[in-house]
Amino acid sequence: MRQWPRLGEQVVHSVTVTAEMTAQLFGREVHPVYATAWMVRHVEEAGRLLIERYLGPDEDATGHRIELTHEAPAFVGDRLTITARATEVTDRQCGCEFEVHSPAGVVGRGVFVQRYVQRGRLSAAARKARARGTGGTQDGDQDV
Repeated sequence: MRQWPRLGEQVVHSVTVTAEMTAQLFGREVHPVYATAWMVRHVEEAGRLLIERYLGPDEDATGHRIELTHEAPAFVGDRLTITARATEVTDRQCGCEFEVHSPAGVVGRGVFVQRYVQRGRLSAAARKARARGTGGTQDGDQDV
C-alpha cells in the first residue's frame, strides 16, 4: 500500500541567517534583516524534507500554495528552526503548518501545500515552453 506522511508527522530544518538572506530589492539591501523571500525558500525546503522520503521513483512534488505571515525580524547570524507538521494528507497533496523560530521567538508561521506530480512532468513542460519560444503555460501545463 502507498505510504504518505502521517498526520502530525513533522520535520525540523535549521538554517543560519547570512548577509545574502537580508531583504533585497532591485539589487540593493532595503532592510538588514531576514527576507520574507528567503523564509519562503526555507519553508519549501522543510516541506520537501517532510515528503521526500515517501516519493517513489516515478513521483515528485511541487509547491502549490503557501500562506505566510512574517511576524518578527531575524538578524544575520541568528540560527533559525523551521518546523513543518503534516496537517492534510491525500493521494493528491500534502499540506503542512509551519513555524519559523529564532532565538528571540516566532519569526513566521503559515501553511504550505505540495501537490504530487509524475517525475519529469514539469521538466517536459519547460522543454515544450522553450520549444514554443514562450515561458507561458498552455495545454494544461499549469494544472499540477
